Amino acid sequence: MKKSLILMMILAIGALLIADPTVDEIIAKIDKSERVSSSYSSGKQIIITSSGEERTLEMETYSKDENDKQLMVYTGPGRVKGDKILMLNNGDDIWFFTPKTDRVRHLASHARKRKVQGSDFSYEDMSAGNLAKENDYKLLGTEKIADRDCYKLELLPKPNGTHYSKMILWADTERFVTMQVDYYENEELLKRLTMSNIELIDGHWVAKKMVMTNLLDGGDTTLLIDNIEIGKKLEDSIFTTNNLKKH
Repeated sequence: MKKSLILMMILAIGALLIADPTVDEIIAKIDKSERVSSSYSSGKQIIITSSGEERTLEMETYSKDENDKQLMVYTGPGRVKGDKILMLNNGDDIWFFTPKTDRVRHLASHARKRKVQGSDFSYEDMSAGNLAKENDYKLLGTEKIADRDCYKLELLPKPNGTHYSKMILWADTERFVTMQVDYYENEELLKRLTMSNIELIDGHWVAKKMVMTNLLDGGDTTLLIDNIEIGKKLEDSIFTTNNLKKH
């Protein structure tokens, strides 16, 4: 009798240890995985328009304070070389600099949903926000994406979040990295982000290929990361409007 009771207690404890995480825990783990202390990356954007025209932009990206500060610097081709985008406060404050005018412009809040350099990524898509703070959310279940078991989550942006009416996000159940995001406006599916070439880099799962597909107008934009350094030491002065004019 005593052995049976002990066995039951062991099984009960084991069940608690392997219990599925709550939706709050899932969201927290995704944020922890994807929001890094600092990083530097280089890569390119391949933009294919609805008419089939293709162009490639080369860029470098710097981030700090769990992606709260981000700087994108375009390094080629010539017509965008030197263009810079500074995003602060999780993308709430955006500045754009181009050497063509040698001016720094602060973008109005409604400009966050505009396309960046004609790509299918908007400014707010490029800013890595905080899922827990910027959305109400619920777990819809699990599904497979690219042969990986994923949590399927519905995100309803708060007033400080994105302009989308909702987003459906699939995150890997083992690695807690985003695999796919569907973006909606008034229940209409606008575009889809898919992640692949996922690698473990300094304790963080990183997608080195991201494809944003425009499901309304056609076309897509592929973001490829050639090199990434996580935990890179970066000075705060990099993320200032005064730095944007420096060449």
